[in-house]
Amino acid sequence: MNYQFIYIGGIHNSYFFETNGGIIYEIKFKPTPYLFGNDVKEISKNLFEFAILVEYKPALKLPPRDKKIGATVVAIFIDFYFKKGNAVSIYICDSSDGKEFIRKKKFDQWFNEFNNETFLKIDEMIVDKNKNKFPISLIISKSNPKRTIIIDAFIKIAMNHSK
Repeated sequence: MNYQFIYIGGIHNSYFFETNGGIIYEIKFKPTPYLFGNDVKEISKNLFEFAILVEYKPALKLPPRDKKIGATVVAIFIDFYFKKGNAVSIYICDSSDGKEFIRKKKFDQWFNEFNNETFLKIDEMIVDKNKNKFPISLIISKSNPKRTIIIDAFIKIAMNHSK
């Protein structure tokens, strides 16, 4: 149901996969131990910023709808969380081109369709000083023993960045 992927690792815990259309994606889990500040030091080594990047696209046209991409992203999550144990990911939708809400909608669709009840996702909004809104999501394993502390810390950073 999903594409084969490879784990390269490195500083960003990178995964790569190629679609049938020749598009190459990189999935990153960039360590961000500082994200929750000093309040939750016990989870800082397990905190990552999650990113989905198109590394190569052979044509200028939009890629076709491809269900295997979402299934592959979820399979990568499962693999990464198995490797890292109690990993915590923050997904901040890229806003550089004004398409952050389209990205959020697509990620939500993938999450809802392919999550096998292993993960919990909490959504929040960060508002900058110019009143621009940026969707962010917390993704943790439902079995994470520190999930209450993690959720509280996530909501706190969202509130602090929305003033």
